[in-house]
Amino acid sequence: MRNDPAMVDSLFPYRDKYETHHNMPEKGSSRQEVLRQIKEMHDAESAPWKGGKISGSFYHGDQDHYDFLNEAFGYYSQVNSIQRDVCPSLTKYEGEIISMTLGLFHAEEVNKRDPKQKACGSLTTGGTDSIFQSVYVHREWGVDKGISQPEIVLPVSAHPAFYKAAHYLNMKTVVAKLDSNYEVDVQDLESKINSNTVMIVGSAGNYGHGIIDPISKLSDIAVKHNVGLHVDCCLGGFILAWAEPLGIACPVFDFRLPGVTAISADTHKYGYSLKGTSTVLFRNEQLRRYQYYGEVDWPGGVYVSTGFNGSKSGGLFAATWAAMVHYGKEGYMNRARKIFDVNKRLQKVVDSIPELKLIGRSLFITAISSDVFNIYHVNDYLKTKGWRMNGQQFPNAFHFCVTGPQVTNEGIVELFEQDLKAGVAYAKEQKGDPKSAAMYGGAGKEIDHSMYMPMLIAYTDVTQSTYPF
Repeated sequence: MRNDPAMVDSLFPYRDKYETHHNMPEKGSSRQEVLRQIKEMHDAESAPWKGGKISGSFYHGDQDHYDFLNEAFGYYSQVNSIQRDVCPSLTKYEGEIISMTLGLFHAEEVNKRDPKQKACGSLTTGGTDSIFQSVYVHREWGVDKGISQPEIVLPVSAHPAFYKAAHYLNMKTVVAKLDSNYEVDVQDLESKINSNTVMIVGSAGNYGHGIIDPISKLSDIAVKHNVGLHVDCCLGGFILAWAEPLGIACPVFDFRLPGVTAISADTHKYGYSLKGTSTVLFRNEQLRRYQYYGEVDWPGGVYVSTGFNGSKSGGLFAATWAAMVHYGKEGYMNRARKIFDVNKRLQKVVDSIPELKLIGRSLFITAISSDVFNIYHVNDYLKTKGWRMNGQQFPNAFHFCVTGPQVTNEGIVELFEQDLKAGVAYAKEQKGDPKSAAMYGGAGKEIDHSMYMPMLIAYTDVTQSTYPF
């Protein structure tokens, strides 16, 4: 793989344009020169997503908004969020971010059911961080209940971050199958709960297809068996929350359900903040306290942190607060309405093509498969037209996650229809294997399944290397 020309071109496109720094330079470059190179690379890489042909990834999509957030970030870029005595404004930012997010997910219902409980949360560095903290919290909660071999029961569609957390925390994952609607099979999930189960998982919506699991039924199961229920809203939380206020049908998935003990929701997706922020919310302070770490005997002084991470950039706190306060409910709802509309129009396009079928009816994702041909052939064609879809597997599919750039580029739905229909015609003519396949964050190459892990390891090694290797 290290000698694959396509891989080299993909990951090292600037190798002949700029100097490669295998070692720190003896003399530094001027600020102007450094910024010139950065701006040139930025401009080259921004053109595709600004044209609206990139699935997900760039959730807001307006450079003036990013400039606004970058200005807010700049005032605190040098600040460590741990040092609240120096910058107490970070407590304002974090506390209000969490409070606003709790309101979005109806946390007041927790206190109405039990006045002794008050929902709370923490600001984290991303969805995986939020999920890790919740898995750890539920593990420790289980330990306090006498569980020494904690297990998680989760749908096969749950985000890999749950498996990653379980791997690092030495917990067992028990996987439940999906039903014919690609939602978790609640009967199968409940049948796998035992005395070691500390938590179950549902998504709203899941990454692959944007589908919302039957969270209400999962809540009933969690209450019945006295286990935790984490609702993963990392991708969809900050947009699905606006469906009901807009009069759009959407199942309840938040703290209005008594079994929900934790929610993860990314502010850096449809919360329109800068990358590197998310929230993890808990039903009560007792649960949140499990994630804290303190050290009172360290010679460097008494130490405490809210979770696994220590230092976090104060700039991200300020930028996230700025995004939420700037938009407010009205601003978020207006953007959500437009995204729901574009997604609905994309789904109508798919419905009009007999060779294609939709996987689910997500409010913000159009997931496409086919029973006629390998859908990756269509993806191959779309790539030649500048589209970048997200590949799925089991079954083979790809999805288009609708974000800001699809709203601001008029005619994007008509262009998609034109290229999608041409892609179907192309796929019907193909005899060999497609070039693309399913890879998180993109679309890789379809290979022997047993070779995926060695290939992924080699790929990840290369992404942390200089060229030549």
